[in-house]
Formats: sequence, structure tokens, C-alpha cells
Amino acid sequence: MHRLTRQLAVALLMLLLAGCGFHPRGSGGLPDSMAVTYIQGVKPWSAIHENFRDALEEHGVTVTERRDEATAVLHVMQQGSRIDVLTVDIGGKVQELQRVQMIRFRVLGKEQQLLVDEQTVVVNRDFVFIKTDILAKERESQFILRELERDVVNLAMLRIMAAGRSEQVSP
Repeated sequence: MHRLTRQLAVALLMLLLAGCGFHPRGSGGLPDSMAVTYIQGVKPWSAIHENFRDALEEHGVTVTERRDEATAVLHVMQQGSRIDVLTVDIGGKVQELQRVQMIRFRVLGKEQQLLVDEQTVVVNRDFVFIKTDILAKERESQFILRELERDVVNLAMLRIMAAGRSEQVSP
């Protein structure tokens, strides 16, 4: 009896959440016109391309290597990373660094119509630099870069999904 009551309570909660428009994170849809997407502007073996491909495929999009098959083009217009010095000690030696990753993109439809306006996403992370641990800090910097590349793609995907929601809402 206790199990049945718990199942009914969960079912009722799910109905209430669905009724108020709540959707679990990641359940947002991409624009329908992105069903088959070509990624342009980054090398096919680059981390940004791989991360976009994985994220698009997670949302049911087919990523094609041929532009003429695509219903949409995810155009990465600019991407890059840099390391900035944040602080130095009295002797002028670096103490803290900041790793910055940036991407500028837009999404075009089959007939070159703009599906998602040009967007720029910038993410950064600070880390302490210890000159006696140079190899470890280089590995940490590379690890942070990979994480920032994933983060920038995830934020770009959120913006694309938001455009997909507004496409579904507008008449």
C-alpha cells in the first residue's frame, strides 16, 4: 500500500510539473530545420567540432560531412583561446593566469536564411601558476582548455535551443 501511495504521489507531481511548463534540463529542442546539420569553420578533427557534433547528436541531429546534404549550417566564424596574466609578485614573476576560450557562430538554413543570429560566447577560468611545477601547470592548463571548449559549446547549444523555442512559439 505504501508503495502504491508513493507511485501515485510521484505521478501527481509529474503531472503538476508538466502542466506548469517545466521540462528537465537538456530537453529543450533545437530548431526543426537543423535535422541534418553541417559544421563549417572548424577542422573536422578539432575539439570544438567534436564537441559540437556530440552535442548535436545528443539532441537527435544528424551531423553530415557534406554541405549539400545539410538542412542547416552551424557556421563557426571565429574561435580561439588565450592565456592572460592576472597577477605577478613583487619580483614581476607570474602568480595567477587566466585561460580564456571564445567562439563566434551563427546558424543558417538550407536557403542561407538566418536561423540563429551571430552569437559570441566567452568563458574563462583562473588558475595559480607555480614556477617550480611547470610541467604540472602545463597539463593543468591543457585540462582547463578542454573543459572550457566543452563549456563554450554547451553555452552555444543553449543559445541555439533558445532560438529553437522562439521559432516554435512564433506563428
